[in-house]
Amino acid sequence: MKYILITLFAALIFAPFTQAQEQIDYTQYHLNPVLINPAAAGMHNGHQVFLNYRNNWSSFERAPRAYTLSYDGSFMDDRVGLGAIFSGRTFGVENQFKARLSYSYRFGDEDWKWSVGLSTEYERFSLSNDAFLSDLYDPGDPVVQAAADGINYFDLSAGVFGSYRESFFFGLASPQMVRARIDDVDFDDDDNLSLFQYFNLLLGYSFDVPNYRITLEPSVFIKRLRNVPFQVDFNILAKMFDDHLMAGLSYSAGRGDRMGFLLGTRLDNIRFYYSYDLSFQPFQDYSNGSHEFSLGIHF
Repeated sequence: MKYILITLFAALIFAPFTQAQEQIDYTQYHLNPVLINPAAAGMHNGHQVFLNYRNNWSSFERAPRAYTLSYDGSFMDDRVGLGAIFSGRTFGVENQFKARLSYSYRFGDEDWKWSVGLSTEYERFSLSNDAFLSDLYDPGDPVVQAAADGINYFDLSAGVFGSYRESFFFGLASPQMVRARIDDVDFDDDDNLSLFQYFNLLLGYSFDVPNYRITLEPSVFIKRLRNVPFQVDFNILAKMFDDHLMAGLSYSAGRGDRMGFLLGTRLDNIRFYYSYDLSFQPFQDYSNGSHEFSLGIHF
């Protein structure tokens, strides 16, 4: 256990700098696509507030925790979508904060509806005071000192999102197209990004099962992000009794194979979802899995 803690602590100290654009790992992104694609802002022809909490590796103290508050809505006869996302992530002594603004513009007709979108994001990494109280801390360490002051980034992302006859849906986004440091911390950042270096692709189809009041929604999510060289998620979501009961299953192949289970319910304009993820990695032997909760309010 001591070896595991030392290894985790070392990863916490150096991860923000060697791999500084850590992405919050959502399981329920297909329920709120604006989390992964700015062009999805306002696609539901209304306004939505979405609260999300994710607890990774729940049996470990100081394991990753992520909190997200998002809003998006449609304006100007549903042609313009606006969104805002605020998220925080803690992992041991590492703190991460993000604030994102999204804009989308919609095209199409009764059959095809699609939009293009842009988002700007502010991101800050820092270390908590507990980092300086650890026996592993070497007083005066320049890396730790720089992290305590905080390292700040500006990001620009773009995407396309659309649907056909409210059944087939797709989304393609290029996160972190432009990334720039906006602080004066004296720390070498050798991360050289190029346009379209990272991407995510979401494809899905929704159809009714006759005589059973069930709607099935299979989807696939392909992504190449910072710290995730290549990963494919396969999802199936079943909506029953006019969306009053929902159940889902997902499998992730690639880095970090895992299986996820989802349950959800709807009461008028309020939706609640719970997910449990089970990893197929040896690390699962020491963990109780990951939990994710979401609350969506539509109006």
